[in-house]
Amino acid sequence: MTGKNRTSYNDTLFDKTLALFYLSGIYLVVSITTLIGRKNTLRLGQTVGDALYAFSNRTKNKILHNLGLAYNNKITPKEKKSLSKKVLQNFSKNWAELFFCAGPLRERSWKKISIEGIENLNNALKAEKGVIAISSHIGNYALIGTILSSMHYNFFTVVRDLKTKAGSIAYRKSRRYIKLPSIPTLPERQFYKDALKILRKNGILCLISDENKRHGGIFVDFFGRKASTAPGPAGLALRTGAKIIPVFMIRNSDNSQKIIIGEEIKWEKTDDPEQDTTSITAAFTNIIEKYVRKYPDQWLWTNFRWRTQPEGQSDEAKIKKKNILKNLKKKIKKSL
Repeated sequence: MTGKNRTSYNDTLFDKTLALFYLSGIYLVVSITTLIGRKNTLRLGQTVGDALYAFSNRTKNKILHNLGLAYNNKITPKEKKSLSKKVLQNFSKNWAELFFCAGPLRERSWKKISIEGIENLNNALKAEKGVIAISSHIGNYALIGTILSSMHYNFFTVVRDLKTKAGSIAYRKSRRYIKLPSIPTLPERQFYKDALKILRKNGILCLISDENKRHGGIFVDFFGRKASTAPGPAGLALRTGAKIIPVFMIRNSDNSQKIIIGEEIKWEKTDDPEQDTTSITAAFTNIIEKYVRKYPDQWLWTNFRWRTQPEGQSDEAKIKKKNILKNLKKKIKKSL
């Protein structure tokens, strides 16, 4: 065995071992949530959210920073703090419910989910060109695919695997635990091949379309600021003629949840593909903004949405990361 092969083997063994460790932890949490039930699981999630607000200054500061950019300081510091706390509470409750839905009692959560606008999805499917469901990090969005696929819709959520091999292995297993049909974005060529196949079979492809696109994005308005947005949804629609509909999931005050399926986003193909792509992207981003404004405590405000700008990276849109070890090394060097 060559040195190169030995390294590859050891890396694979390490990744699998680490993934097993991750999965053991996930299974433990799933077992705990199953034991304590959905109601107590959500209470536990809210407690974790309170702890994040109290002790995770960087996460809290990200949210406060982004709220300041979005609302242009039109809300008071007190309002921002209250909103950021609710964001972390909902974030943690959503994760807690996902763990509960990975267990045998998942249908107790499913029964608490209603659907509004299912006729919009059915009407879009009648064209038999496939449907692109545009969603965002609002509420427990991962369960949209779980619920609709359980209703026998040919529904697939586009996911981005984690950077580490071990993390990706655990992530893929976790998606199976919550019964979420999905396709990964990488390798890119395989993703487009799978995506086109789904749409051509009149399937539904769900894309989470509210993150900053560092490279190759289209700049459209989001909260009055230029935001680099992935052109993928528009490109797929232009190529296949697939209908585009917005689909969101929100948590109600009583902890029941609702999937909201909006009306089809109308668009007409012209002789200018670049302009068509921009128009479609701007249209669905505008709808996402409307939902974020309506449910600001349910959107994940930790993404540096305005980081990438036409002129480059914006220092204003990202708080500096405190690298304690790096700063310590600098101090040591200065003292020598």
